[in-house]
Amino acid sequence: MARVLVVDDSSFLAEKIKGYMESKGHEIVGIAEDGVQGLQSYMQHKPDLVTLDLTMPNKDGHDCLMDILSFDANAKAVIVSAIDDKKLIMDCLKLGAKGFVEKPLKFKNAEFCTVFDSAINDALH
Repeated sequence: MARVLVVDDSSFLAEKIKGYMESKGHEIVGIAEDGVQGLQSYMQHKPDLVTLDLTMPNKDGHDCLMDILSFDANAKAVIVSAIDDKKLIMDCLKLGAKGFVEKPLKFKNAEFCTVFDSAINDALH
């Protein structure tokens, strides 16, 4: 299974992602609260996958994605965000994000889990 970095300024949501990913057999190598920590943690752990929120303090997810891809052009990231800015989402996908999952996180909903799992699996393969 994959080594995953979770980047989200909401510790509650980061823990929800962590718990779900671990229940699927993935290893969480770090949780970062903003894009600055996200890049540092990526450089330290070199995970197989990053889940990345877009709206965060200090450095947003878009800028963090650009920095991670500058460091590692083969990085795999899935945007997990409530943002409704379609242009920004498309820009992240054009930059190299492998998928987008819209918050809120509904891990008790089978349909949501299918969408989430599909985004993660597509990104990893």
